[in-house]
Amino acid sequence: MRRGLEALSEKMSTRYLQLGRASLARAIRYAEAHDLVGRNVATLVDNPKGQVGRPSRSFTLEQSLALLDAARESRLNAYVVLSLATGIRTEEARELRWEHVDLDGDPGAARPVPPSVAVWRSVREGGDTKTAKSRRTLALPQAAMQALREHRKRQAEDRLVAGALWQDHGLVFASAIGTPLDAANARREFR
Repeated sequence: MRRGLEALSEKMSTRYLQLGRASLARAIRYAEAHDLVGRNVATLVDNPKGQVGRPSRSFTLEQSLALLDAARESRLNAYVVLSLATGIRTEEARELRWEHVDLDGDPGAARPVPPSVAVWRSVREGGDTKTAKSRRTLALPQAAMQALREHRKRQAEDRLVAGALWQDHGLVFASAIGTPLDAANARREFR
């Protein structure tokens, strides 16, 4: 067991080795509970240090501020602000519908409800979020609320300009005629 983990440590990250050892320990614990092995040797082995994992691709504060500044006049300003402010994934933002956006909340409730966005779907195959825990309701910061309000006005103008060409899908982020955005649309607009 130890030699196997050490051999993997030349190619794998420390976190990957921890997950592998934990999986083996669970499997052996099951075998131990069913009297198939005498002891769980995985619990006797320490994790070796693996390779350094991939560097973070998160934006720095300076990069985030530069992106916000560059997107200010873009059709995707609210998309950028919402993504940076809440951590919503791009595939979740593109599937977001206005019915899942609450820009007012309920401050007068016994337990005040802040403005929020319900992230329950994505453009992934089957429409599910990346994981079950990814289905969540996120409170909206003031900047995101303001950007979404402005975006709603711009979308109403798009609807008037498009006239009969407008296709109403209820999407928060859509093309100039209301059709769903795909990843290429978003990348093109960012460029």
